[in-house]
Amino acid sequence: MNIEQLKAKILDDGSGFTFTLDSKPCGMEPDSRNKETYYPAWYGDKNKDFNNIDDLMSDEFFGGKSMVQLIDDIELDFI
Repeated sequence: MNIEQLKAKILDDGSGFTFTLDSKPCGMEPDSRNKETYYPAWYGDKNKDFNNIDDLMSDEFFGGKSMVQLIDDIELDFI
């Protein structure tokens, strides 16, 4: 799966995902408030809300790496 396929799965299906990195649970599950979708993500005990999918994919939130950097090295479980 490449980053564009991941974005499409999230946007089209409303899917979230989990994975493990550095022995820490990680993931993202889309949510909405006031009819606006946002993307709460977690890396171990750290949490961050992203207002758009591109920020989620490019931010180096997951152990100093972005989803763009990690996509080829992790196994995603969809939720």
